[in-house]
Amino acid sequence: MAPTTAGRSCSFYVFGLRSATQERFAFGGRKRRLSGKREASMRSPLHRDRVGRGPGPEAGAGPPLLGDPLLYAVALIASAVCAPVFRYVLWLGDEGVLLHGAARILGGEVLYRDFFEVLPPGSFLIITAWMKLFGAGFASVRVLAVGVIAVIAALLYATARLSSDNRPLAALLSIAWAVRVPWENSHHWFTTAASMAAAVGLLLALDGAPRRGAAFLAGLFAGAAAIVTPMRGALLCLAVVALLFTLPGARSRLLSAIVGIGLVPAAMILYLTAIGTLGAAVDDVLRFPARRYVRIQAVPFGSFATLADTASVALFPITLVLAGTAFALRRAAIWRELRFRASLALAGVGLVGAYPRPDIAHLNFTAPLACPLFALVATDLLGRLGRRARIAAGALLIGLCLAHVGYALKLRMAVVTAPLHEVPTARGLTVRLPSLWTDDFAALVVQIDRIPRDDAFFFYPYVPMLPYLTARRHVAALDVMTPGYTTTEQFRETCVRVLSEARWVVIERSWTDPAKLRSVFPAMRDPDPPEQRGFQAALRLAFDRVVHTSTFFELRARDASASVALCDRIGASPDTR
Repeated sequence: MAPTTAGRSCSFYVFGLRSATQERFAFGGRKRRLSGKREASMRSPLHRDRVGRGPGPEAGAGPPLLGDPLLYAVALIASAVCAPVFRYVLWLGDEGVLLHGAARILGGEVLYRDFFEVLPPGSFLIITAWMKLFGAGFASVRVLAVGVIAVIAALLYATARLSSDNRPLAALLSIAWAVRVPWENSHHWFTTAASMAAAVGLLLALDGAPRRGAAFLAGLFAGAAAIVTPMRGALLCLAVVALLFTLPGARSRLLSAIVGIGLVPAAMILYLTAIGTLGAAVDDVLRFPARRYVRIQAVPFGSFATLADTASVALFPITLVLAGTAFALRRAAIWRELRFRASLALAGVGLVGAYPRPDIAHLNFTAPLACPLFALVATDLLGRLGRRARIAAGALLIGLCLAHVGYALKLRMAVVTAPLHEVPTARGLTVRLPSLWTDDFAALVVQIDRIPRDDAFFFYPYVPMLPYLTARRHVAALDVMTPGYTTTEQFRETCVRVLSEARWVVIERSWTDPAKLRSVFPAMRDPDPPEQRGFQAALRLAFDRVVHTSTFFELRARDASASVALCDRIGASPDTR
């Protein structure tokens, strides 16, 4: 090989830009010289050969996907980043919805009948099955969370490689995402894992060779995503069907995908019918969020992000700009490329799926869906540059990724190496950085541990992790009560149930502060509506003995003479009070 050709090949390997087409020109001693425009086309991962296939997973240089060591390396790195702090409690909110709900199911309660939830049954059943197999302890469920994040990292790498044939960039994207994500259980993580598995199946199904099995898996995991997070899952199902519908000669693959999409939702319908809660589930999961959830959740794009989250916030805008640039250069030709359309659809699902609350947390949840498109268009545009410009742009891209990874790891190591405050609970040991909130949390747990195990509690208003961690019975059907989201009827019904059954009330005081509620929910019209004031007044009168108080928490005992008649004032007009 001539020196010039050897240098050019080396640069392609360093930046992961050597496509299958280039392999066919480089090997066998061919010295064919291409025009600049033709050579740029050959460097593009979107180049198609005479039979209409792109490089594809089997055509490209490098090992087969399942034999790719980078696939397993990124999963191990993601696990290694999360594992040292897997007992860390970030806060007492959303993770507790799933963990407490699963614990209630294990205790014999029936979802949507004995307790209210706006989430579909998928995530509850996953965690319930895990608890049944491996125990309901905190360490056990956090191992599940770390495992799901590792799976997502591997699937992110797989989809980025399948879309772009660029293994180094795919690995960088996967690691850059993994080092910044929160390591707690969330229905969003289950949705992202199912969505990325569907993306792998979709990209394989769009390959030149017929892959009915891949299309079926794409549909199966898209349907699974729909019974965990309905809107994002429904968008993904539409994307899978639409892409296969436009594929010539893909009728069998389309039918396979449709069958796969219907399988998991049909199983969930049968399950809900068997336990007698299908109608209640439709009301709680579909109708209630449409009326109440959306209107308080709206926030500006990228809300609550810090400097360390810059890459996460910028990913979707930069990806769409790069895609627009690639489209401007190739126009109709790029639109005919199946991998481009598939990757664009996945990015669209991720972006739209982050709404109505596209804050940094939800952007982190959906960011993996943008990575196949980013890898594809970035590789394509880098391949069109001259050698020096390509090396400079590639070095800049790698430098930015490494800077993000390094800064995120520095923040993570600050937690790992810090003297963490250990807080033992009934579900196992938890840890947090020392702070006033941590001290108050530890003191509250000690107080609750002194109370007889059979006494019933009510935890208010937004602390569903507490009934799980303390393993105490929470008497209310709701575990989250938020103004504008919780109805007047729910306030009144909860009041009656609490005054009838609970002996103790735990209040997280910061979540009753209108200023905090407005900061978290900017779209909330009234952070202190009359029904909430009436509910809190009934709690104070019925549970008038303050046993423990701190800056953040309050533990109250019930007055034996308290009457449920106090609840009649909730939502009543001034004339009837």
